[in-house]
Amino acid sequence: MRPVCFLDNDVIRKLVACSLFSEAISSLELDETDLRVLPDAKYVLRKNKEIRKTHPENVINSAIAIIEKCPKIQLIAPNEELEEIRLNEIGQLQTIEGIDSGEQIIITATRFEESFYVTTGDKRWTTALTNAPQLGEIRERLIGRVICFEQLILKSIDSQGFDKVLNRVLPARYCDTALRAAFGSGEKSTEENVKQALQGYIEHLQTETKGLLAEI
Repeated sequence: MRPVCFLDNDVIRKLVACSLFSEAISSLELDETDLRVLPDAKYVLRKNKEIRKTHPENVINSAIAIIEKCPKIQLIAPNEELEEIRLNEIGQLQTIEGIDSGEQIIITATRFEESFYVTTGDKRWTTALTNAPQLGEIRERLIGRVICFEQLILKSIDSQGFDKVLNRVLPARYCDTALRAAFGSGEKSTEENVKQALQGYIEHLQTETKGLLAEI
């Protein structure tokens, strides 16, 4: 059985900006039926002023088109007992700064899946979760299950080839700090240097989150 793959809004827009969404998902040996997105994801992309200011209209439209095809995360648990558990977890997560409402929904939804990944383009919540000892049980569930944006870019290089990824990423460096650093030499960027930079970000996050990242 293939795992369910939850995607936050940030990883969707960043992968779409890089024209690597399908490639990244395929590199995980998943397809659209395995994905789960937030129910309000397309509205966030349409209405968020910062996103609309920094991303071209075609990127936003492409991201929304992908979101519309993907299954949505169910906001209500299968029965009353599980819904009480879900609401309790939401309440716990709401007390932690750095974990927004969308991330709270994704984290609680993982409780009802036997096998899953959480892909994210925002590292703040992973650090916030790690630094909250009262969320130890929730964190334990996510150990080895989180995939960060840098891992997906690195995986895409391995599956698609460096030159293809380079050509797609260069116009999209505006969307992510790690991309600007890793591909900072532009067309002169080398595979060795890019991989080393991305791996550095990944290793730092793995250390900072004490093992949340998946091995992919």
